[in-house]
Amino acid sequence: MGLRRFRRYAAPMMRLTVLGIDAPLFFISFWLLDLDRVFRFLPIPIIATALVLLPLWFSPRIAEKLIAEKKGQGSFILSAAFSNIGTTGGAFICYLLFGLEGLALGYLFLLPYPVLIFTLGFSVAKHHTCDCRLSWRDYLGNILGNLIAIVPLLAIALGLVLNTLGLRPPTDIDGIIDLFVKAGLGIMCLAIGMTLNLKRIFTPAKAIWSLAGIKFIALPAIAIMAALLAYGSLTTLPAKIIVIQSAMPPAIYAVITANIFNLDRDLVNALWFSTTLMLIPVAAGLFFIFH
Repeated sequence: MGLRRFRRYAAPMMRLTVLGIDAPLFFISFWLLDLDRVFRFLPIPIIATALVLLPLWFSPRIAEKLIAEKKGQGSFILSAAFSNIGTTGGAFICYLLFGLEGLALGYLFLLPYPVLIFTLGFSVAKHHTCDCRLSWRDYLGNILGNLIAIVPLLAIALGLVLNTLGLRPPTDIDGIIDLFVKAGLGIMCLAIGMTLNLKRIFTPAKAIWSLAGIKFIALPAIAIMAALLAYGSLTTLPAKIIVIQSAMPPAIYAVITANIFNLDRDLVNALWFSTTLMLIPVAAGLFFIFH
């Protein structure tokens, strides 16, 4: 926040981080992924995908009623659709509660997110930066013609190919992975801090509370029903993981995408910051229920 006068550099910093840090992390993560576990717990990534697609379907109607500007609507939709289910949110809570098995299933819930954010998320953001109606060809072009979308997707594909071929990564890369994770998170938070506007951090209130209702009531309710259908009970570990991951605030990547495509930065920051604070009592409730 002290570097706010340099906020024009925030979006380029985010782009470089996606290309230089996140893309290699996606590559190695999908190379190391236990594919047998994916097939055995297939309902987890399927439900995770549904919990992105549903807000992408119904949140535009809410955004249109609450926010007049199209760029603000885009920021709201991204915040509603994508949640903080990685190591700074849901996956970390799963690890604290259930150890390495919880972390592994938490990452399995994360599996479809990179593809969804770099395809649908980027296309939604592009749509809300112009006063035009995009066709499916436009959406496809936004993906194929956007370097920060295509490079991470290619990294994921390459990692899966090497995984499927049975080739194993070097055994001494843990330190490099740890460095990349910390550096990426640090740079992203620095860039977000450079764009924060404290005067608008809890406004507009209606948009913030509407998003909180989506994140902490509507999506968990849907997740509970889906988990019951998939596993028959909420006492199984996969069902618990689904419920926990469904109750997370907006993802940092929602903020990143809004910044990269020049949507309403103040609004997306306010939505992210305020609902992340709300995660404190929500997380306490999750620990009380599942510990």
